[in-house]
Amino acid sequence: KTLTDRQETMSRLVDLDLSEISIIEKKASCLAVVHMEKGTPLEAEIKRVIEEAKKYSFQRLHDAQYGSMIEVEKLYQGNFDDYFAFFINLPDPGTGKGLHVQPKGRYLKAFCKGSWEKLPVRYQEILQYAKDHGLTLRGYAYERGINEIVIDTIDDYITQIEIPIME
Repeated sequence: KTLTDRQETMSRLVDLDLSEISIIEKKASCLAVVHMEKGTPLEAEIKRVIEEAKKYSFQRLHDAQYGSMIEVEKLYQGNFDDYFAFFINLPDPGTGKGLHVQPKGRYLKAFCKGSWEKLPVRYQEILQYAKDHGLTLRGYAYERGINEIVIDTIDDYITQIEIPIME
């Protein structure tokens, strides 16, 4: 990414309240999905994601928005690391095998700063927030790293979490 991209990312992150859990409205988006296979090393999973990205004219993963998905039912069961798939946001809607539509609607949005080991605690906070506000979550939690191009250590990594709310 260019210096300008890094500066724009930094300026957006400065005012971000990482402790907030909010309700947002999202448009539908199309995702290319690579299902995770139990027992497969992370390096092999990443290679599969890169190959999938190339199918959609992304030459490098830095050119794409990507993340991971975990079934909301797994979260309710306390399985905070039983991931379903990696995804890549597609700029144009498509059709075909391996595509998933992230539905439009209301979502809970939260952030988690630091290593991925901190995500289970954040998910517990999200589930408590939903319970306290009478909200039922559905579908998948979508996680995206939002600042990897501007950080030097994993302690500064920010994961954005979006989970659909049942209407």
